[in-house]
Amino acid sequence: MRIAIVFDSAGTLVKIIRVIKDIEKNKFICNKQTVDLVDKKKGRVLVIIKDCPIEVVDKEDDNELISNFLKKVNIGISYCNPPIIKENIFKDNKTKMKELKEPLNVLKRYELETGYGSALIADTYDKKISYTIATGGCLFDGVEETIDKLKNLVDKIYIASGDRKGMVENLAKRLKIDNYIYEANQFDKRDLIKKLKEEGYFTVMVGDGANDVLAMKESDLSIATLQNGSVSPKVLEIADKKIYHIKEIIDIIKEIKNK
Repeated sequence: MRIAIVFDSAGTLVKIIRVIKDIEKNKFICNKQTVDLVDKKKGRVLVIIKDCPIEVVDKEDDNELISNFLKKVNIGISYCNPPIIKENIFKDNKTKMKELKEPLNVLKRYELETGYGSALIADTYDKKISYTIATGGCLFDGVEETIDKLKNLVDKIYIASGDRKGMVENLAKRLKIDNYIYEANQFDKRDLIKKLKEEGYFTVMVGDGANDVLAMKESDLSIATLQNGSVSPKVLEIADKKIYHIKEIIDIIKEIKNK
């Protein structure tokens, strides 16, 4: 049996720190997955800044509109609650860059292994930005050892992440994983699993967020990681197995191989 295992990054390989600001309430919120916030309302999109935020976000004037900034930089939609009106991402006429900088400035207080990411959640029906986000993190304990052992047990290891290119490339380099996709939305992850199945692999999808659900449903085996402490309810509903530490995957794969 040929086995391919696909990992999400944030919350699965990386202990993620998310700083999220609720624009309407003018408050930071905790213990929330950004994808779950998107799922709360139709038409919402999670927009990532593809460039390093230290290089682009920090340079903008605090009073510049975020919607104008988004027209000048590389962005991507890493998750959505369809149907959406994509052009309305750029039509917020109120929210300013200082709101995007605030979460990033909080995150800068941490020493991170992944680098920094900036994102926002836009309501495309209401033409407004509802949340601004900064993300980053460090590898979970045991990840490097687990990946090294998996290389002797499976035929392919992938990272499929919605994070920006630089963050995913750094992670893949650190773990010596050659196969990865970045800025991947829920459909990209599902399509990767489909492709691997068509190539004859027994597929294993490992994740913790709502953007992993389609891939988990498509995979031959789905594993939910609970180690980050904020797993999407959708993942808990459909996962075939649940683990509390990444190293538990080794025994699961050995069990598959011995069948």
